[in-house]
Amino acid sequence: MNWLRNLVVLAAALIAFLGAALAVNQQQISLNFAIWETPFALSVFWWLLAAFALGLLFGLLNAIWVNVRHRLQNRKLRQSLAQANAELERLRSLSVES
Repeated sequence: MNWLRNLVVLAAALIAFLGAALAVNQQQISLNFAIWETPFALSVFWWLLAAFALGLLFGLLNAIWVNVRHRLQNRKLRQSLAQANAELERLRSLSVES
């Protein structure tokens, strides 16, 4: 039951943080990139939340990509090791027979 209590405390802290951030950052802004400007204005809170969510998404995708690459490389190395071990056993059996 400790995990449930920790989950409730974490959820309450997250809600309190989001509420405080929403209350403080109410100024409406539109973003400017060189010559392009967003056609709408949102509060600072929503821009920061969107940037945070995009960062989480890209970080997660990068972690998945790296994990898949390492798993494939690990599988290839295990197959190579198995072949080398089989060859070693074959050579050992030939030397014992001689």
